[in-house]
Amino acid sequence: MFNILLVGAGQLGSRHLQALALADFADIAIQVVDPFEASLERAKERWAQVEKSSSIRAIDFFTDMSQVKNVVDFCIVATNADCRLQLLVDMLAQLTVKNLLLEKVLFQSEAQLDAAQQLFSRAGCHVWVNCPRRMFPAYALLRERLHAQQQLALRVQGEQWGLACNAIHFIDLWAFLCGSKTFQPDVSGLDQAVIESKRAGYKEITGTLAGHAQGCEFALTSHASMSQVPLLLEIETERYRVSINEAAGQCELQDKESGALESLPFSVLYQSQLSHRVAESIYRHGTCELTTFEESAALHAPFLRALLAFFNEHDGGAYTRCPIT
Repeated sequence: MFNILLVGAGQLGSRHLQALALADFADIAIQVVDPFEASLERAKERWAQVEKSSSIRAIDFFTDMSQVKNVVDFCIVATNADCRLQLLVDMLAQLTVKNLLLEKVLFQSEAQLDAAQQLFSRAGCHVWVNCPRRMFPAYALLRERLHAQQQLALRVQGEQWGLACNAIHFIDLWAFLCGSKTFQPDVSGLDQAVIESKRAGYKEITGTLAGHAQGCEFALTSHASMSQVPLLLEIETERYRVSINEAAGQCELQDKESGALESLPFSVLYQSQLSHRVAESIYRHGTCELTTFEESAALHAPFLRALLAFFNEHDGGAYTRCPIT
């Protein structure tokens, strides 16, 4: 039996659960934990909406971690960032967890990143971070096409797309495409006004967050206006210019020398299409396509450091943790 634990059954957690319903690579037992009955009810509703693999042998819903069987082959933690470290400390003191998938933003400070690294080392568990664009066939193809390029710039533009919450997705994509392990952040292009996040208790930002490393750079822009402009990505190298509209499923690659334009296949994979594939890859190969914790922590650290300084300068507080999730 391959034992799967899902911690957090909210909006995203319940999408993970829908994907796990498709798992057919072994006999599967699923346990879902969330302290809120309303979240568990939503998860049960979404579970009922999807077809299930005949390999699903059991599913249980709990409000307390103490009810969970103590050996877990694969655990997904889909909670907010502010409570994640303590939850992991408590969980790994109680359970044996072999493989772990964490949602982003991972944590709210560099100190928490370091504490988590030590925790995982002591527990002996393998950890990945859910930045799923690495699993999109279109981005894997682009990486192959661009691998010989020495310089790469990623530009993302859109309106109120949750820059603080979602920037790490595109920083991870940039690192995936260009091979950079870390970067020098630049927050000088951010708007000075800090805004309240749609998630209570968290903050958001607009403007441009930039970064660079060894001939590669990114600029992520979230405009404060609301004119329903789609999120657009542009990737530029010495030879190529790539334009991507993820929502429309469009990806065009242009040779800058000849002007030749090529349409590449592109489709967005949603969380309800992915989590079972991660579980299967870990079951069969002991690894998966997602970013390892060590790789992601190296990208999170300069990001959190820069945003923490920005919030302390412009939000009138004395933050010790970055108020994002």
